[in-house]
Amino acid sequence: MPEVAQQLKRIFADPVENIVLQLPRALAASAAAALVDFGVLCFLVEWAGWNPATAAVAGYLTGGVLQYILCSLWVFPNAPANAAAGFVAFTVLSLVGLGITWTVILGLYDFAHIHYTFAKVIALGLTFFWNFLSRKYLLFRRSSEALQTSEA
Repeated sequence: MPEVAQQLKRIFADPVENIVLQLPRALAASAAAALVDFGVLCFLVEWAGWNPATAAVAGYLTGGVLQYILCSLWVFPNAPANAAAGFVAFTVLSLVGLGITWTVILGLYDFAHIHYTFAKVIALGLTFFWNFLSRKYLLFRRSSEALQTSEA
């Protein structure tokens, strides 16, 4: 029985190398971060009176902290050895996703007059692909892959 428990732990709890298992985990991590992100966005717009584009930036950054924690502990097995440097690199990569989010909210809400929550849902879909691929292939890759890339 302990062998079955170890196998289940490996499949469901430990970070994995297989993209087939990483993708649903990344979706779950993104969903959790999106809930935080969306909650902060709605709170800042509805209760604090912020502009939706500005509130989207604050929400995105808040959700990003949760997502980094989940990605390094659960989604990807090759987290950077230095957690602070890894978080900085994660944040830099996330700035592209933030740019996508801000541009979509600005374009759809401010210019097309589409409700900010609908614009945010579209932005979430677009940023997921950038975030997953950049994290998998640039930040959380195996050190042997990083060495091959730097030697090329």
